[in-house]
Amino acid sequence: MGILRYFIALWASKAVFVLLRLLKRNATMYPGFIALKICPDYLARTKKSPNVLCVTGTNGKTTTTNMVADILSQSGMRVVSNRYGSNINTGVATALTHSVNIFGKPKIDALVLEVDERFSRLIMPFIKPDYLIVTNLFRDSIKRNAHPEYIFSILDTYVPKETKLVLNADCLQSSQLLKDNKRVYFGIDKLDTDVTECVNLINDFSICPVCDEKLKFNYLRYHHIGNAYCPKCDFKSFDADYRLTSIDYENKTITVSHNGKEDVYPMVNRALYNIYNELAAISLMSEFGVDLNKVKEYMAKISVTQTRYNEAKAGKTEIIRTMAKGQNSVACSRSFDFVSHEKGDKTVFIMIDDLFERRDSSEFVGWIYDVDFEFLNIPDVKQIVLAGPRCYDYKLRCLIAGIPEDRILCEQDEFKAVDIMDKDIDLLYLLHDTSTYDLACEVEAKIKSVFSKAYKGGEQV
Repeated sequence: MGILRYFIALWASKAVFVLLRLLKRNATMYPGFIALKICPDYLARTKKSPNVLCVTGTNGKTTTTNMVADILSQSGMRVVSNRYGSNINTGVATALTHSVNIFGKPKIDALVLEVDERFSRLIMPFIKPDYLIVTNLFRDSIKRNAHPEYIFSILDTYVPKETKLVLNADCLQSSQLLKDNKRVYFGIDKLDTDVTECVNLINDFSICPVCDEKLKFNYLRYHHIGNAYCPKCDFKSFDADYRLTSIDYENKTITVSHNGKEDVYPMVNRALYNIYNELAAISLMSEFGVDLNKVKEYMAKISVTQTRYNEAKAGKTEIIRTMAKGQNSVACSRSFDFVSHEKGDKTVFIMIDDLFERRDSSEFVGWIYDVDFEFLNIPDVKQIVLAGPRCYDYKLRCLIAGIPEDRILCEQDEFKAVDIMDKDIDLLYLLHDTSTYDLACEVEAKIKSVFSKAYKGGEQV
């Protein structure tokens, strides 16, 4: 009866996928939902491909997963991946449906999965990944994920012992996971911009987990990302097996050292958090056995998925649309820090309300007081446009950060905000939430139209 139920679930899932695609829907989750509804142990029963590679962590999952999937695809492997971020059990079930034929036999070489860290208890024990990247563990949405130690405990409990880990040596939290598993570490050597004391509002790992002494940092990058040691006991950060030794922003390359050999790779994206994502992907590909010369070649063709980052031009204005994950104070702080270090005068357009929360629930706004809005209190941020229903909450936070009120523009309607904002600008950063990607694309289209009409031949009309 169990095997019959499984095949009914498989065929129903495939049929639902075809139907949804005919209706021009993404079909990333509902086919898997149907499969799990019919056969609750669908994840365990589905035969896996010869290679299962997973990525989890608080930030960077989608970008890293897509890099890994793209590299393997370009190397000639048949790959299935949940590359649009459907990273809970239903999204993984949909990916498994694509990975097998109608007889339930694997038809691919590698399954590359992004896995939501909180949902890993419903996924990891059943798919049993061969490799798992953990990008980092940070404070995330309090409503969804409580606190980092809670997420740590889930991963530490439910990731199979036979899974080989690729861990961030610079993340004091996630680097401590699953001490008995085989592992390698990746990390970035000390940078000129590093400090020794945290400048962020959040540092979730400042106390030694062994003796409760305050940790000291050899260098600190942001939040708890860096290299630390305890002055009282022998606790310290792990040494990286894959070390990024230099970043050349001018030539857009990074240099990675492993086993005494240095290799230079194209830089996929200049944001430091995306450099970490690229380093994680390189480390996994090396462990997986992909020719590193080929990895360099493939990296030159890769770009960060447009749902996370995109560049465009309208008149004289360069528009950079990038995700600033709402409800996640660390992700927003990273985006603000990235913008603050970009050269030139700029306008920052912020629309980071959670679309589903504001429609279906009650959005918790306390997280914005953990975001480092202070990064935007610099002279070359000429205007901050706050758009959406929570714009006045963000305005209050900006004022607390010391940002002059005459630089702040509030408008609850995102499209009206485009009409009234300053258009004589060279750089515009459009920051959006994961749930407002489609809305952000529509706003970006209006910005392009309005700004293009405002200029002719590079001069304002």
